[in-house]
Amino acid sequence: MVDNLQVEKSGQIIEGEIVMKLKTIGIVVMTASLLLGLSQTTIAREPPVAKLVHIEGQVEYTRNDKRWNPVRRTKYLFPGYKIKTGADGSGKLINQQTGESQELGSNSEIEVTVDGILLVAGNLTEPQSESVSVFQSLINKFAKAQRYTTVRRSLTSSDDKVCDNKVRTIRNVSLSTAHPDLVWRNACPEFSYRLIIDGNATEVSAQSTSEMIRYSVSGVKPGEHSYRVEVLDRDGTVYIPRKESKFVWVSRKDEKEMVAALDTLSDDVFMQTNYLEEKGMYVAAMDAYRDYFGENPDDNDMRPLLIQSYNDLKLTNLKQSEARLYNAALEEDY
Repeated sequence: MVDNLQVEKSGQIIEGEIVMKLKTIGIVVMTASLLLGLSQTTIAREPPVAKLVHIEGQVEYTRNDKRWNPVRRTKYLFPGYKIKTGADGSGKLINQQTGESQELGSNSEIEVTVDGILLVAGNLTEPQSESVSVFQSLINKFAKAQRYTTVRRSLTSSDDKVCDNKVRTIRNVSLSTAHPDLVWRNACPEFSYRLIIDGNATEVSAQSTSEMIRYSVSGVKPGEHSYRVEVLDRDGTVYIPRKESKFVWVSRKDEKEMVAALDTLSDDVFMQTNYLEEKGMYVAAMDAYRDYFGENPDDNDMRPLLIQSYNDLKLTNLKQSEARLYNAALEEDY
């Protein structure tokens, strides 16, 4: 009886030791996975170190020793980038922390690190005072944008929300003659919509293949207006928002001032969109981002800004799609 009891206790002890070992192994594996995830996140979240402007001739860049791509407009440079110029290539580097500039000569190559710019070959002038730094603004912008890059878990047939009829709209937005569109998520291919502006209703037909619904506002006076989007199916209204949203129609005079201000920002997509968002022109900012990525589909480090833009405009389907693209590119790089 005693021997059996001792055997049973010994078995329990051995079993307990095995469980403890398995738990330890699990913790180690989980910790390693977390560290790997944190490492990738840290790399992804580094803000740009510098930007390259005044590009002339042949200038190319690579991300973490991937293929070389041409640079044709102002480009923000992140840690891990390399830049090289051809016989006719040149540009100006502006350090985002100090605001100092350096001229990059022809037949040159540089490497971008967390600490700054390293000259690999060729000519790079000594730093000179250039402008007031916008580094803190960049840090804040990229830190906020990174919040929206998480990919939601895969949908199943039991919790499919693709046809969720609750269409939300941005609460406050500015529109103008050049940028007159209101946008919202395309809830489902067969759904149509009723847009109500200042109490006046307009029917918006179903658009089965559209990634978002766009409606160009016209015939309104400068100033604030209320609007809401109701969702309809074949049997009638299926969703009415609890609260109305607002848009401000910008006067021609104010729009002219905005255009002049944007012209001073040249081809710097970050500065342009930042200015537009400050003015409440969120749809115009989204369009600027979309144009930029249409021309620069490989510039993944800037993609969180487009993802945030979709988030601001409640375009959840496009936000998730872009986040998946962003994370897939990260996996390839790291």
